[in-house]
Amino acid sequence: MAKGEPSARLRVSAWSPPSAAGVWLLLALATGANFPYFEQTRNANERPRIMQAMAWVDADEWAIDGKAVRGLEAGPDTARSKHDGRLYPNKPPGATFAAAAGYQVAVALAGDDGPTLRAVTGWSRWFGGALPTLLLAMVLWRRHAGVFGAGVTMAAVLTWALATPAIVYAHLLYGHALAAMFLHVGITAIAAGLERTENTGRWAWCAIGGALASAAIAVEYIAAFAAIPIGVGLLLRWRSDRRMPASIAAAVIGALIPVMLLAAYHDQVFGSAFATGYQHATVSDFAEKHGQGLLGLGWPTWAGVRVQLLSIDGGLLWWAPAVVPGIWGLAMAGRDEARRFESRVHLILVLVFLWINVSLSFEGGWRVGPRYFVIALPSLVLGWAEIYAQARTRAPWIALLFGVAVYGVIVNGLAANLWPHFDSSGVDVPVAEVLVPLWQGDLRPYVALGPAPGWLAGIDLVAVVVITSVIGFALVWMRAIEPAARTWFALAGGVLVGVVLVGLHTLLPRNPNAARNLGYIEKVWEPHQRPGRTTSLPPLAEAATKAPANRRRPASQPH
Repeated sequence: MAKGEPSARLRVSAWSPPSAAGVWLLLALATGANFPYFEQTRNANERPRIMQAMAWVDADEWAIDGKAVRGLEAGPDTARSKHDGRLYPNKPPGATFAAAAGYQVAVALAGDDGPTLRAVTGWSRWFGGALPTLLLAMVLWRRHAGVFGAGVTMAAVLTWALATPAIVYAHLLYGHALAAMFLHVGITAIAAGLERTENTGRWAWCAIGGALASAAIAVEYIAAFAAIPIGVGLLLRWRSDRRMPASIAAAVIGALIPVMLLAAYHDQVFGSAFATGYQHATVSDFAEKHGQGLLGLGWPTWAGVRVQLLSIDGGLLWWAPAVVPGIWGLAMAGRDEARRFESRVHLILVLVFLWINVSLSFEGGWRVGPRYFVIALPSLVLGWAEIYAQARTRAPWIALLFGVAVYGVIVNGLAANLWPHFDSSGVDVPVAEVLVPLWQGDLRPYVALGPAPGWLAGIDLVAVVVITSVIGFALVWMRAIEPAARTWFALAGGVLVGVVLVGLHTLLPRNPNAARNLGYIEKVWEPHQRPGRTTSLPPLAEAATKAPANRRRPASQPH
């Protein structure tokens, strides 16, 4: 392929905004139709953030052991400050602001009775998971559609949003979706700035991009490692662009703003700008794991490769095999000079976060796939767009690429809508041991924020969402590939490939504790076991002033 050729050759179809509206409705349905919520599990990632949001809104404080949290139990993901002796989340505060928006909406809609914990959790997830996923999907589509065509680009965007664990964490307030949005919108802004001819606009975009990318650190500390690929990409660009020193300076100045705000939070809460919640963790084994190396990171190990990449229960290749062609596509995209900066940054970012995941001293608690890699998944959109554009006339490749993506849509769609908290100690084959039995047993989650209304009671909305996702994905692919009988047959073959790959899970050996694990899930299942019930948050004036207990979590609870 000749240098600079892809940009011209890959300009294929283009959609007007109305013709793409159906895709955005599909994404909204996939991220927001079902609400998997299990109050008895006391989600350790979400609860402290929600409590801090309540404290910040109602009492103008960061601590989560005051009366503003209404006596809720924080769980294990907490930190005890030596500065003031109070309890805080051990995570950075970025996701707290998303939860604060959710809490305020829940309060506004609740009326005089006050909101329930379920409603607060649901709206917090919307602002911290679903909405960032939708916004990032739109940004990535607009960024790449002019080069690859809207059909190819949308197929790539949907591969990220539907065929990887990104759709799972769009349903949760874990911070991964929010951090991914900030980081990748920031990278996109920097790339757009470098393309501008006037200096003022160029530097402004670089500064905005640096600030947005750096804001991801205030959501997840591990996002700080994204500075490596961004810095390398900017330095490599220096040789061919004399204006790079000023552009780099603008990006750095922008990046310092969120870092300084985060440092001020650390200083106020923990007494030092350089102290993090991990250094003050209340659970000893959590503190020990994160105290090893740098934020719990060491050197890559075979155990890390097996657990994070190869294992059936949580390995990346089992939850998102489409990552492999995505990485290959990123390597090829670097041959296009117009996309070289972005392809380099994204490829290095993917490799850095792969290294991070296989170097962790802990597995990541209850999870779907390697959840610390979720922040890097949007980088692969450029790679998928490149590889899909290359394969759009080649039927065998279409069948293979579409097949592994359909497989990802099915398994991640089931996990996102049914049970997004796999315990690796009790599960070996999550699809066969948990997801299929739950679906066959007619156990369904809440619809949006509550039980299904009467007119939806007889509809299997989980199946509707997953099947609609596959059909919508196929329709987008039909716009991306060459319109010919052989390519359409290839799409049909891809659906068969995806379904067969899902079916193979039923032939794999099961975990001896699988039945016990499934029994626990069925025991806490909502709304089947707790129809309509949820914790009602008392008015602030009636809240108990006694600090909520901070009980030690079981070893299997999520970090």
